[in-house]
Amino acid sequence: MEMVDLIAGIAWDPEIRGFLAVLTGVIVLMGSVWLVLTTNTGIRLGTLIAAAGFFGWMTIMATTWWMYGIGYAGDTPTWELVEIIEGDASEGHLTFAALDQAERLRSEDLPVAYELVVAATDDLIAQYGESVLVNDPADVSADELARIAVVRTARQEYGAVTVAALTPDQTEGLDGDAIAALAADEDAKNRATTLSELAAVAPLLVDEDIAALGGWDLLSTAESGEAQASAIAMILRSADHNFGSQSEFKILEAYTIGGKRGLPADPNRWDRISTQIRTALTPTHPTRYGIVQLRAVTAESLESFPGQKPPTVFADTDEPVISVVMIRNLGNLRFLPALVAIGSLLIFLALSYVLHERDKVVMARRAKFEAGAS
Repeated sequence: MEMVDLIAGIAWDPEIRGFLAVLTGVIVLMGSVWLVLTTNTGIRLGTLIAAAGFFGWMTIMATTWWMYGIGYAGDTPTWELVEIIEGDASEGHLTFAALDQAERLRSEDLPVAYELVVAATDDLIAQYGESVLVNDPADVSADELARIAVVRTARQEYGAVTVAALTPDQTEGLDGDAIAALAADEDAKNRATTLSELAAVAPLLVDEDIAALGGWDLLSTAESGEAQASAIAMILRSADHNFGSQSEFKILEAYTIGGKRGLPADPNRWDRISTQIRTALTPTHPTRYGIVQLRAVTAESLESFPGQKPPTVFADTDEPVISVVMIRNLGNLRFLPALVAIGSLLIFLALSYVLHERDKVVMARRAKFEAGAS
């Protein structure tokens, strides 16, 4: 009975099972190679050859780990909290931040995403007429067609919503008042669009209209996923704020400054090549900071009733803006495999040198023997 319990424990525990699997592989695979070598060359020479082969293989494997940051790797890069600042956005609450770089960010001077979309749509209609929202104009450049496509996408996602803009699928089964309420609700939802959300769909609109941010770069929602997740965890752990869950606040914008300079907005082949070369020739990593701003939501945004769609989330403009200031910890993802690769290479070279010196002694003795025999 005790043996059955032991076998069941080994089969269940993943650590014991994994250890036994590795141990079995070492004994069967590496042990069999060592056994063949020792039976043909002797224990000392066979052990030297097997050890040299093992550390040569470890050098290649650890180099692969080093290059791609996989295998026996260190800690991955993470965001670490510097400070949490709370204040009225209209007063520039980052002015009194402990971080000098944060003082230069004037997020209160940024335009409204909804207004950018509406203005871009109006300019496009004024230039080409209403038909441009459906059909491409003739005799325009490829760059202009790309701009038109961006504005169309932004209008469809975050533009003004009227009753006429609703699709038949949206209005099916609704009376006039319900359709008007639906249009107003959709328009209000688009008015709450953040610049980070707009930058993920139409980056050209944001890049063309946002003023200088004191060296800070606005991050789209696609670019700031990790930073936002880290900021959410930090604000929920903060003892100075009483948020019980993520649903009680809305992420506004995310910014970053520092770090290695990346690709431009619309990179060509030369931009990619030059960026790769510049990054490789820059051994140091400039410090990178990030700021994620959020705000408590309205009471209506928290009302959820069974059988109904979730309410639209709106930030409460009467609540202060909370800025989570973070610093990027690059970790040591490739440091550990680099040590393994370098250490394995040194051991491999030492064993190879020992084997080489042994071969020299054997060859000298063989030459002396052959000379004496002749």
